[in-house]
Amino acid sequence: MPPGAAPNPVAWLADDDVAADFALPPGVVPAGRMPVAPARILVFVGLTGAGKSATVSGLAARGAVHAVLPDRRVLTDRIILPAITGDPARRITDRIERFRLTAAFRDRHPGGMGDVLAHLSLAPAFGTQWSDENWLVFDGVRGPAETTAAARLPNAIFAVLQASVELRVVRLSLRGDPFDQAALEAAVRDGNTPPGGQGDSLNYVRVLTEQGVNSLVAAPKLQRLGRLLADAGADLTSVASAASIVVEESRHYDPREALAVLERVAPGRVVIVDTAVNGVDDVVATIAARLSQSG
Repeated sequence: MPPGAAPNPVAWLADDDVAADFALPPGVVPAGRMPVAPARILVFVGLTGAGKSATVSGLAARGAVHAVLPDRRVLTDRIILPAITGDPARRITDRIERFRLTAAFRDRHPGGMGDVLAHLSLAPAFGTQWSDENWLVFDGVRGPAETTAAARLPNAIFAVLQASVELRVVRLSLRGDPFDQAALEAAVRDGNTPPGGQGDSLNYVRVLTEQGVNSLVAAPKLQRLGRLLADAGADLTSVASAASIVVEESRHYDPREALAVLERVAPGRVVIVDTAVNGVDDVVATIAARLSQSG
């Protein structure tokens, strides 16, 4: 986009703008609909709390992308969960239960969300606005199986956002997203939040340990994480939910394996950014520059 030029309006697609028919081969869609598979698409790869949503919003504000597909959460609700529960109206709010159901989906469709992208089609009205110059963006895929499937999209670029376990726990604990819910033991769920301050950090370390974060980070980092959360005055129940989500996610998706897959099967189509050392503006600028190189 030329300096000073106003960005083109970005289309944020709704859940009813997309569909997936697994009875058809990948890339084949019902008549009148537009397949996503041949499109130029930026696919984000990263775990919860890595900074994907903020980066997608930044790219849209910059005008670096043309349209934003419904995100992983929405596609899971619309396509993946109904395929397992058989009830499109049923809403699953517990993040741990969602992990279990999406794992069941992968038993049927090993590529998981990558398979969804390969079968995804867009509403006819959107297809009339499409141009080969435009970029779609999707948030996102995880783990080696999903990235392997998504890498088969011929015109996909992958943005890998990295963040430590500790940073992701902090972000989830403090962001106040109602979606970050997990079934907790009553003692944690009904407990009182201790006041902030380093003197209370052991309360946070205890909750982090009870949720299994000590299996992912060494003791010194766990102590520092407890102090950081205490200093921030984080809600203890929110910390417990965040820790539970991060730990459960680690059981299903390995970001190192996902990156290894991309470097092997999609060389030259990957941009890697550490969101712990790069602010949102820098992350957006790095990815936007990569997209412009492909244009």
